[in-house]
Amino acid sequence: MRVLRRAIGPDQKLDRQECEVDAELAAEMATDAAVMAVEWSRAAGVAEDDAAEAVRAASRARVAAERAAHACTDEAARLETAAAWAATESALEADQRVVEAIAQEMRETE
Repeated sequence: MRVLRRAIGPDQKLDRQECEVDAELAAEMATDAAVMAVEWSRAAGVAEDDAAEAVRAASRARVAAERAAHACTDEAARLETAAAWAATESALEADQRVVEAIAQEMRETE
């Protein structure tokens, strides 16, 4: 599992352009986590609800990234970037729950 080591809240040093890039990275990471969660959940036949949560979180990250890209102020962009990262962490957590469910299923079938 990837661990995000980020400060809580928006980084006050980022301008709008940096926020746009940072939020896009968050959205891409969330999407990658959601894709993997869905693939593994379908293959194993478990944790469909957690995979669906990963997809919803990735969608929230994408929306926040779009809002960061179109923000009128640096502060608004920072807040949207923080929202994108929060959604990404939710997607990563949901992906981890899929992994744990698969591991549990494997232990039970032994």
